[in-house]
Amino acid sequence: MVAGVTMGSGLATLGGYPFAVRYSRGASARARTFATLVANAYDYLRDLFPDVTLDIAVIVADRRDWRSRQPYGLAYFDDADDQIAPGIVVVPAGRGDFWAAMVEDLRESSTAEHPMLVATYPDGAGGVDLQPFFDLVSVHELGHALEVQAGVRLPTLWLSEIFANLVLHAYVYARQPESAATLEVLATVGARTSRRDHGIRSPRYRTLEDLETHYTGGERPMDPLNYVWYQYRWQRLAAAMFDADGEDGLIRFANFFRAGPDVRSGPHSAISLAPLLSAEVSEVLAHAVREWR
Repeated sequence: MVAGVTMGSGLATLGGYPFAVRYSRGASARARTFATLVANAYDYLRDLFPDVTLDIAVIVADRRDWRSRQPYGLAYFDDADDQIAPGIVVVPAGRGDFWAAMVEDLRESSTAEHPMLVATYPDGAGGVDLQPFFDLVSVHELGHALEVQAGVRLPTLWLSEIFANLVLHAYVYARQPESAATLEVLATVGARTSRRDHGIRSPRYRTLEDLETHYTGGERPMDPLNYVWYQYRWQRLAAAMFDADGEDGLIRFANFFRAGPDVRSGPHSAISLAPLLSAEVSEVLAHAVREWR
C-alpha cells in the first residue's frame, strides 16, 4: 500500500452487498462481477466459520486509482488502520501488464504445454488472457481477510499464502466447480515447468526461508515472477490438501492456529514446523514442507 493514500476514498459506490463496494469510473460492470464473486465466497466462509464476521470492502480500481507497490493486475488485501474498512480486497478493473509477462514466461519455458493455456484462457485472437484466473484471485485475498479477522495466527508468510490458496480451492470446488479448470490449469503448467532444471527464468530464490527473507524487500528483494514461481507450487499443494482432506482440512487449518498456541515468534524453519503441521493440520502439507526444494 502506498503511504498516505486511503485506497478507495472518493470512488463510486455500488450497493446491495454485505460489504462496501467502491469502483473506478467506468468500471461498474467489473465491480458487479467482482462483488458478486466475493459475496458468494463471503457466504461460503460464513457457512464454514459461523462465528466469524468479516468486515471488508471490495475496491475495483483502474490504473489511475491503483495505490500499491504490487504490479497493476495483482489483487491484494490490506488491513492498515487508515483504510475505509478494517480489511480491503483490492482488485484490478482491467488487464494487467504483469499477466502478459507471466504468459510470456510460460510460453518460453513450457512450449509443449502452451496450447493448454490457450485453450483454457483464450483471448479470441489465438493468445492467452489470464483475466478469468485473476478474477478468482479475489477469493484468495478474501482468504487473507479470514486469516486476519478470525485471528488465524500463522507464523510464516508461506503458511499464510498456502492457507489463502486452500480457501480459494475449497470455494471453487464447493460453490463454483465450473471454474475448476480456470483455477487449476495455470498453476499445473507453471508447477510442471518449475520442477525442470531451468525453472521459470531460473528463479533466484527457491526455499521457503528465502521467501521469508526476500519477499518483503530488503537489500535483495524478490522479483514478482520469482514469487509467482512459489505460487504455482502452493496452488498445486492446496489442491492436493483438498483432495486428501476436503473442507475439514481447511477448517482444521484455521481452527488450530486460532485456538492453538501462538507460535508466531520465530524464526521458524520449514523443518521445525513440519511435525506440528503433520500432527495438527495436514500430513500432505507437512510432507510438502519437509521435501520442499
